[in-house]
Amino acid sequence: MAALLPGPEPWNRVRIPKAGSRSAVIVQDPGAALDLCIAAVIKECCLVTLSLKSQILDAETDVLCAVLYSNHNRMGRHKPHLALKQVEQCLKRLKNMNLEGSIQDLSESFSSNENQPVNTKACVIPSQPVVELVLMKILGACKLLLRLLDCCCKTFLLTVKHLGLQEFIILNLVMVGLVSRLWVLYKDVLKRLVSLYEPLFGLLQEVSRIQPLPYFKGFTFPSDIAEFLGEPYFEIFKKKMPTAFAAKGVTKLLNKLFLTKERSQRSSEEPLLGISKKAKQMKINIQNNVDLGQPVKNKKILKGEQF
Repeated sequence: MAALLPGPEPWNRVRIPKAGSRSAVIVQDPGAALDLCIAAVIKECCLVTLSLKSQILDAETDVLCAVLYSNHNRMGRHKPHLALKQVEQCLKRLKNMNLEGSIQDLSESFSSNENQPVNTKACVIPSQPVVELVLMKILGACKLLLRLLDCCCKTFLLTVKHLGLQEFIILNLVMVGLVSRLWVLYKDVLKRLVSLYEPLFGLLQEVSRIQPLPYFKGFTFPSDIAEFLGEPYFEIFKKKMPTAFAAKGVTKLLNKLFLTKERSQRSSEEPLLGISKKAKQMKINIQNNVDLGQPVKNKKILKGEQF
């Protein structure tokens, strides 16, 4: 068992040690409730693993690192650049948690049931320390993802304000698109983790009843993860658009930067188009007046001719 040390909450630690006890439990004659819980956990583990292994996430992370590295010297003290570095720090901490590896180990613990005979009534499930470890990492990852989404919103606002100065326009547009895509992608990851928590918490209740081996002392896992995450979670999933993206002045500023330029270009092109049309019409009229079937006589001026 792991006693809670003074300091940060157990879900807020970068590294949570694995349990050294037995990792699997054999259950004789599992009930229907346990079978449904196991099936739900396996399904959600596969969905979370697919989300975390997405190539799109890796590509966006590479773009983020490239933008920060290539613009460190000239934008090292700009607020949008510093806010984008906070997004990178959240992503690095999420990777150091090794959440993907823990969920994969959990899903592999059910694979031994596939090799058993059909007539057997025994079932192998992960032990309570293994389930508690994954639950704790899910709580920490959800809190971290909420922080990541908040940093994306702040970076978006600061970058749009920097666009108003009409400096580094292309770079700022890249950053706006980058944090917007990261917000959408990691919102889906957060949703998947929340969906995994509910059946996994039910599996914890079954395992603790069959063979109690509590791993975290003095910590009670919340039955409702939404209440644990608090108001930031409800704001993300109840509102159609985050406050930063729907803030007043953002759309107005973007329209001022780009729509006015398009209008000015159109207004400057209109007289040029009118002149070109008139010149083209005059050329057509001249060509219509010339009879192409008759030779044109050119008058030669003699040197001695006087006028």
